[in-house]
Amino acid sequence: MYIEFALLLNALLLGVMTSFMIVTSPTVFKTLDEENSKKFLRYIFPRLFNYCFLISAFVFLFFALGDFFYGTVVAIGVSISFLVNTYLLTPRINMMRDLSLSGDKASARSFKYLHLASVLLYLFNMLFVISVFILYYIK
Repeated sequence: MYIEFALLLNALLLGVMTSFMIVTSPTVFKTLDEENSKKFLRYIFPRLFNYCFLISAFVFLFFALGDFFYGTVVAIGVSISFLVNTYLLTPRINMMRDLSLSGDKASARSFKYLHLASVLLYLFNMLFVISVFILYYIK
């Protein structure tokens, strides 16, 4: 029962992440001007990451209770990475973006690398979440 609930939450996590990537982000850039998209994204990203952290923390808990080791390890790693994205990367990304918009060239480069790190972390999380389904259902 625990594993089935963890798999359901894992699917919810994947759905939230996919929906944001495919629907929300492109819509923001197509419908909002630069200033409003900046405000919206700075508001939504920490909340998205914290929501995903909460889901993945419960996934961790239920996989641990169900003795699915791989799922437990992946869920704790994904949980931690959402905290890293929320509290380490996002504030630095925002700071570097503001500095780069004011003309600081070094900050523009830092922004690109930090943003890339955040995006890659998000994509790797998606792959790890998918891998849980694959490993669970092929065993």
